[in-house]
Amino acid sequence: MSTTAILAVLASITAVLYNPIALRVKVLGISRGYGTIQNIHGEELRVIPDTLYCEDLHHHLPSGLLFGASEDNPDNRWKWFPPIAVFSDPTALGHGTIVVIDPKTFTTTRLTLPNFPGPFVTHGIDIYSPPTDPTSIYIFAVNHLPNPAYLSSPTSRTIPAARSRIELFHHTLGSASATHLRSIYHPLIRTPNDIYAINSTSFLVTNDHYYRSGLLRSYEDIGWEALAPWTDLIALDLTDLHATNDTAAVTASVARKGIHNNNGLGHGRNPGEVLINDASAGLLVVAQLDPFRFSGSVQLPCTLDNPSYFADPYAAQTGRDASGYVLAGLAEAAKFPKGDDPVMVWLVQPAGVNDAQGKVEWTQKLIFQDDGKVLRSASTAVLVGIDPVENAGRKQAWLFVTGPLSLGVVVSKVDL
Repeated sequence: MSTTAILAVLASITAVLYNPIALRVKVLGISRGYGTIQNIHGEELRVIPDTLYCEDLHHHLPSGLLFGASEDNPDNRWKWFPPIAVFSDPTALGHGTIVVIDPKTFTTTRLTLPNFPGPFVTHGIDIYSPPTDPTSIYIFAVNHLPNPAYLSSPTSRTIPAARSRIELFHHTLGSASATHLRSIYHPLIRTPNDIYAINSTSFLVTNDHYYRSGLLRSYEDIGWEALAPWTDLIALDLTDLHATNDTAAVTASVARKGIHNNNGLGHGRNPGEVLINDASAGLLVVAQLDPFRFSGSVQLPCTLDNPSYFADPYAAQTGRDASGYVLAGLAEAAKFPKGDDPVMVWLVQPAGVNDAQGKVEWTQKLIFQDDGKVLRSASTAVLVGIDPVENAGRKQAWLFVTGPLSLGVVVSKVDL
């Protein structure tokens, strides 16, 4: 091959790789200089007590309450937490619980779990209320337990250290407890991160990595869909809500494979819309159920985790609809979890359709930013609208944001 041909090939390879690599540098925060994160805190910033490491939050619209899963011991996160490949001490297991936050009083109720002794190593959750009974809430929660087979052979390189599963609870509004209905395990659940509850017996689970640890896991994190499309989305159905064996009455199938870093899940604009975040690529993917299919995507400038959707309850009253996707992530993900782990929160709204391409255009508004001193890490954010009548006519919302290394849920009042 001639020198000219070799140079042409190299130029072609460079042209193909430049854009995705430049995007990875931006999204992972490598191009953001140290100490350049400027705080954007809104108004009346505060930290809600008793919400340690509350990695996920969901807004129960009928009651207005927020639900999450919180840990009880900050030390255990650095000894056993499979989602960040920490496996050093499989006996350091927390006894987390479900927390309920009142967004009007900013107080927390840590629900008792009277028939569930644990351990409970919390991560993503979702909630479901039957349309006929909004006081009844089913809570699906990831629980990262060690693998009994690994505990018997801790030096094995072939036995996975974790055997994570899903716990299903039931809570009645007004009570201070949640009843454990059953545990759920299936071999297709390998590295579960988040859950999308379809109803009380059907749900989706993301596997966020194919590799549980090591260099290939790191390759997944720095790669993108063309290089590492290895994760999948699992659909599960239960035929018995009270089975005592975690594998009983469970069927599972792969709803979608070939996804890169399939991570957080959220409910979208309508009951059939599923929000999926390709976390390390900073990509929000919008999908539809029945049949499951992708319908669009939005690229963000930082990593993302658990998405949520804000349906503006005062759109008609104010004459302006501020509804949109709420996306929290890391501003310097390349240093996570060994840096200050500064955070960003974005409100993404449709700006119209590009007539030439028929493609939806989106606006991206940075509504919150912290240098990691108030809030270390962000994996989820939820907006709760404020009635303009009670707010001097201002169009604002309370923003609740938290992450896997945050010592408490942070809340502030932000402009919409």
